[in-house]
Amino acid sequence: MLSCLMVAALVLASCAPAAPATEEKPAPATEEKPAPATEEKPAPTTEEKPAPGAEKPQYGGVFTQVTAMEPLYFDEPAGHPAYSQTLFLTQDELYQSDYAKGLAGTKEAAYQLSILAPENARAPRLATSYELVDETTLLLKIRKGVHFHNKAPANGRELDADDVVFSLKRIWANPRSIQSLAYSQDAYIESIEATDKWTVVVKSKPDRMGSIFPLVIDLCHIVPKEVGGMDDTGWGFNYMSDWRNSIGTGPFMLTDYVSGSSGTFVRNPNYWMKDPIHPENTLPYVDTVRYLIITDSSTRMAALRTAKIDWMGGWLASVGWEDAASLQRTTPQLSYCKYLPDSAAAIHWRVDKPELPIYDVRVRRALCMAVDNQLIADTYYGGQAEIMCWPVHPIPQYKNMFTPLEEFPEVIREQFEYHPDKAKQLLTEAGYPNGFKTEIICQQTQVDLLSIIKDYWAKVGVTLDIQVKEAAVYNSIGLKNTHEQMFMAGLSGGLPYRYFYSAPHMNNNSMVDDPRVNQAKLDCSKYWMDEAKRDQIVKETAPYQLENAWFLQLPIAYSYTFWWPWVKNYAGDSQVGYCNYDDMARFVWVDQELKKEMTGQ
Repeated sequence: MLSCLMVAALVLASCAPAAPATEEKPAPATEEKPAPATEEKPAPTTEEKPAPGAEKPQYGGVFTQVTAMEPLYFDEPAGHPAYSQTLFLTQDELYQSDYAKGLAGTKEAAYQLSILAPENARAPRLATSYELVDETTLLLKIRKGVHFHNKAPANGRELDADDVVFSLKRIWANPRSIQSLAYSQDAYIESIEATDKWTVVVKSKPDRMGSIFPLVIDLCHIVPKEVGGMDDTGWGFNYMSDWRNSIGTGPFMLTDYVSGSSGTFVRNPNYWMKDPIHPENTLPYVDTVRYLIITDSSTRMAALRTAKIDWMGGWLASVGWEDAASLQRTTPQLSYCKYLPDSAAAIHWRVDKPELPIYDVRVRRALCMAVDNQLIADTYYGGQAEIMCWPVHPIPQYKNMFTPLEEFPEVIREQFEYHPDKAKQLLTEAGYPNGFKTEIICQQTQVDLLSIIKDYWAKVGVTLDIQVKEAAVYNSIGLKNTHEQMFMAGLSGGLPYRYFYSAPHMNNNSMVDDPRVNQAKLDCSKYWMDEAKRDQIVKETAPYQLENAWFLQLPIAYSYTFWWPWVKNYAGDSQVGYCNYDDMARFVWVDQELKKEMTGQ
């Protein structure tokens, strides 16, 4: 209990308000780097300013946010929603995370990862309620009085159950969608039907409801059924791929888009949603959202310093610890939030080939113990990193699943410690007293970190051949798992009950196929609605997964989100829903007087 409270406290204390405006002197050069994560110094406070949510919101103004990557497409079924970023402002889902429980509200949750909110932090959106009628039947009640944008082809008409059915079916009908790729319709979906104007019933295949439940309620943006008649696909794929045809029920309408430059969204005057923190107010507050696409990090930094943008961070424009130190020193007026991002770098090694040395768990443990993770965290990441984030990410929502590293058995703890002598001993016991040669597939951006690993392994007799591939080839190898031995990729504990990396799945680059983990994945799906039981399954399988050393998990560095103090009703949340990247614009308001006072604009 104490460990869980400490984790939660660390997350919440990391979100700091702006420094006082009278603080004009930059910090001394010796204080350029942020304090290491192990220090528990309280975040600076500004006592004269009220807490988030205590000020009276105001309407109007422009909120300018930034992204490092332009959208790859404007329609969710075209691929992963992470690359259809405009959807998060123009369309709604059936459920979403409860913003009032997040960092701007009660702080019971922190919405900075792509996770489905637990039951106590889940809020209805286009659906007002759901019911699991039996193990394979999900009943959804659709909200009345919600209207699509007043543009063709829906022309402002009211949303109904047929639109939801159409939207869900079109997601699974496109073979490129993440839902279809990972959870095919033939294997997971029995039927999707509207039983009346306001009721949708989704039936799954046996033992599959837990797998598709989050995809149905919080990973499907609703579009009007009329778009299916706008092209020859019958699902509107070609029609919706044009940004000009973007339509939904969301808080904003996309009115202009310049490739590689910017997108402009204007307030939907008929938006239905109330502010969860100020329920007397209708969202959104701002008149316009300017969405700037700035691929160069130094240019993004300059834009933030000069107040050309109001906010920078989240998944697509997160600020690393070195840049964060610079911003804290040169622009102390900025507010910020420090958090652990979605995933850490990891070496995935194939455990399905008996002919490889890494097939032996002793070899895998030896390779882990041959690397000094703490030194990497302290030097390579400047003390701004944690040693472990998988199999469960240390966030408040996962307090019932998370176990701190120090509470695991020694056989697990020592894999995260530096024991080169024991590593050599294990290699000898496994039949490799003189080491062996191995190879890894990676991208150019991963070479520096892998060079450190290569040097560590050389000290215990293991020779690593680093094979750099360009992005398209690298992604193809990772998706098809055609690497011969090792593959450098991410490792996330953000969805621990999904077992993405340790059970058959497209992200399972180590090719793990273990009966106990496979059963745990099925059980989590079966008992999805029983969160206590599901959490216990995850907690009990965590040590088993770590003991098997299916990955070399490397330290995970902290990321930062920064914003100017005139951005109100906000405290650092950037993903208020499952894969809803940087969607907080619907909740924020801009203190225009403060902005004018601080910038003269």
